[in-house]
Amino acid sequence: MPTYSLQLLKVPASRGNYKKGTAPHGPRAYIALKIHSTIELPSGPGKKKVEFHTLSPECVVFSEVDYQINRLIQELQTIKNQAKKFFQKEKERVK
Repeated sequence: MPTYSLQLLKVPASRGNYKKGTAPHGPRAYIALKIHSTIELPSGPGKKKVEFHTLSPECVVFSEVDYQINRLIQELQTIKNQAKKFFQKEKERVK
C-alpha cells in the first residue's frame, strides 16, 4: 500500500565513507509528513487564529473521521514494515 500523508526517511549507516572530522553513525530513520494541509482556526472563542497542519481533509461526520484514522493506521503499518526491512538490511550490510 502506498502512503499518502506520511513517509519513511531512511539514512544508511556511514560505514567509513563519512566526511573527515565527523563520527561514523549507524542507520537512522524518521517518519515525516509527505503531504499536509495548513488551516487557520481560532484557538478559542474570541482568540487569535492559530495555524494547524492537518493530515486529512475536512471531515463533517464521524464516518469520515473513522475512515481517515483507519487510513493513517494502515500508512503507519506500511512504514513500520518498511523500517523493519531497512534496519534488517542495514544490520546485514554493516556486519
